[in-house]
This record gives sequence, C-alpha cells and structure tokens, in this order.
Amino acid sequence: MSCLHLPPVPASVGDARRWAAPLLPPDLPPDLRDSVVLVLSELVTNAVAIATGDRAAGVEDIEVEVFVDPADGHVTVAVTDPSDQPLPPAPVAVEAGADHGRGLLLLDVLAHDHGWSPRECGGKCVWAQFRRAAAPRRTGPRRPAAQPAGCA
Repeated sequence: MSCLHLPPVPASVGDARRWAAPLLPPDLPPDLRDSVVLVLSELVTNAVAIATGDRAAGVEDIEVEVFVDPADGHVTVAVTDPSDQPLPPAPVAVEAGADHGRGLLLLDVLAHDHGWSPRECGGKCVWAQFRRAAAPRRTGPRRPAAQPAGCA
C-alpha cells in the first residue's frame, strides 16, 4: 500500500494522478487504468472541496492511498476528507449544463465496488475497488468488509 498526503488545494488533484499512475500494475488493461485514475481524481477533487470549506477548522492534509492486491491484482483507492457527512445512498440527478456534481455517478458506474467509512479521528474515508477480471459492477455504496488502512 502506498500513501500520499496532500494539501487541500486544487493542484493536489493533478499531483495525486501523477503519483498514483506509476503505482498501478503495468499490465492493467488501459480502460481499467483510466477508470482508476479518473475515480481517484474525482475523490481527491471532492476531498479538496470539502477541506477548503473546512479550512477554518484546521484541516491540513488529505490522504490518498493506492493498494494493489498481490494475489489478484485488484486495485483499491481511498481518499480521506474532513467531513463527517455520509455519502448519499445514490448519485443525484445533475442538470446537463452543471459544471460539477457527477463525481458519485462516475464512482458508481466505473468502480466494481465502493463505499465510505467514518474515521476514528474525524472525517471519512471514501474508497473504490477495481477488479481485473470481468465482474458485474454493483450499484450503491456500502461499507467494505475490510477497509483500506487510512479508513480506520
């Protein structure tokens, strides 16, 4: 597992993408690689937006994790944010011209599994898993059986 701490600034989104891409297995199918990087980017974007709004509360960093399971090559990404608010149970409708609000829809469509969990120190960890083998994607977030380390 690899972990990166980033300041809650917009430039951190690109930094997270550039950091995570080389950590992915070289034989990961290109469409799956693109999905992982896109979802990670969306999760970091959300964490930055939330942390920026909470800056007065002393938020310093967001945490980004990438875990590649050595047994099956599945990839899990996790991003922490300072909000204790749960994720909505399902993506909400977004107006066609809106310039934001599609992150959870992308997460729901691209990840094979995803969810969130509160952190003991406050905030939450949002995670997404991508499986190498073709597997049906499930809809709607839920808590994982085993959380990524940063989600504790």
